[in-house]
Amino acid sequence: MTSLPLRFNYEFSRVYRRGTYANGRHITVHVFRRPAGLKHYETLIPSDIIRVGFCANKKQLGAVGRNRARRLMREAYRLLEPGLCKGCDIVITLRSCEHLPEYSDIAEEMERLMGKLRIFV
Repeated sequence: MTSLPLRFNYEFSRVYRRGTYANGRHITVHVFRRPAGLKHYETLIPSDIIRVGFCANKKQLGAVGRNRARRLMREAYRLLEPGLCKGCDIVITLRSCEHLPEYSDIAEEMERLMGKLRIFV
């Protein structure tokens, strides 16, 4: 399955505004199911891909912590990716925390939240 990154602010904003979300203890998952015919500028976005973005809070972790958090979330997502529905935009955000959670906590919470949002095939 092909997964592409969300890169532009308006793409993240669309997911936040028009999508659904589920909160966990460590992460929040936002999902927007793209309608057919959605365009990026003048280019049609294929309906057989998933676009995903990862965010971490700038205030508490610092640059090293944010990068590590995004790496942990990307790895947890990579293992879940084959079972996800196509045609979704997903934003996964690390919630405010003093210390970075363990990988196992992020992975199981991500799986639980995505199941709650019903984006598994």
